[in-house]
Amino acid sequence: MDATAYHLEARAPFHFGLRGVGIEATAVHGPSDTLFSALCHTIRQQFGLATLQDFLSGYPSSDPPVVLSSAFPYVLSRREEEVEDWKPPDPFDPSQAIRFFPRPLEPPPGVPDDPEQRKTVKRIGWLSEKIFRAWVGNDPASLWREWIKETTIGSQKVKYPNLVQGRRVWLTADERERVAGWRDEETDAIRLWAVGDVPRVTVDRRASTSTVYQAGRVWFPPGGGLWLLMRWRTDWQKRGELALQVLGDAGVGGERSAGHGLFRPHGPHILAGLPDPTPGERFLTLSLYYPPEAELADVLGGEGINYRFQLRRGWMASPDQVELAEGETLSGSALRRKAVRMFAEGSILRWPDGKTVLGTLADVTPEVFSTHKVWRYGLAWAVGYRLKGGVP
Repeated sequence: MDATAYHLEARAPFHFGLRGVGIEATAVHGPSDTLFSALCHTIRQQFGLATLQDFLSGYPSSDPPVVLSSAFPYVLSRREEEVEDWKPPDPFDPSQAIRFFPRPLEPPPGVPDDPEQRKTVKRIGWLSEKIFRAWVGNDPASLWREWIKETTIGSQKVKYPNLVQGRRVWLTADERERVAGWRDEETDAIRLWAVGDVPRVTVDRRASTSTVYQAGRVWFPPGGGLWLLMRWRTDWQKRGELALQVLGDAGVGGERSAGHGLFRPHGPHILAGLPDPTPGERFLTLSLYYPPEAELADVLGGEGINYRFQLRRGWMASPDQVELAEGETLSGSALRRKAVRMFAEGSILRWPDGKTVLGTLADVTPEVFSTHKVWRYGLAWAVGYRLKGGVP
């Protein structure tokens, strides 16, 4: 399957909230529902409410206006010998991007029967594109050629040299050399992105008192950022790409008032060869996935199903207001959306017969808000998963 990828070159740090913790933490990727909501707001701002309603009327259907994945990290190639005079390519060159995918939620083919190595694999959060393709394509020979438990570099023995970023990211040896120029100044270890927090101050409007809090953010090195897959319906692609351009100047995610979430979009770029899902066989989702009730039993049928739920909740951001009792009004940005559980990225499920698109939009409209519906995006971006049940 040929897909179209868009690279969102970071112009500022990103903040994507995590469930169960405060604003001091952040994810390193942009969930698909967050990106879709941001696109909807931008479409309304640029083209008007009627155009947004027309856009949303295309869901659910077998040919929706856009299907998209979550946005995952990428960095540009920068070899160790290029540290001094390296600059990001201009114009953007997708062949220089090392893209990362979420780890599938089951062991890779041929995983060694060794508790230490199994535990090490389980800690991995991100796979480079080459590792991901070998994993989902059931190519244990290529996969484990890159699984080096220990080697000697110079005069030192190094364990798992192809696992970087605190052994959370797995690359091939060639890809590790291509990113060896990205180093932590204190430890000299390869660092592809950094997660930290910065102080913020909020002021109570009535009492004029201030409160200091910490806000998490993720930084990417020059030229790096997030990438995602998007499949636009022809009649929406031009407007959608314009909305993506505008969104880059407005920002995506949290802490936008502090300048977070800005990006420069590049694309579309062809990403060839990802396997298509096969009816009756397993697939892996690269987006958050919310199946309608009639679909749930089918995707959970059969053997080798491995998944994780993610609870999605948070504040809505409508520009409209709602009329309350006694003439009071409440801003649409001051209401919480209903919580909903979705299958997380990396979940492995079964593709039903006769389907071309899986998932739907979840209605998360608060009870007191009647101006318009509030939706969460839940369509699956499916990749055929050809493994047959974990460890051979």
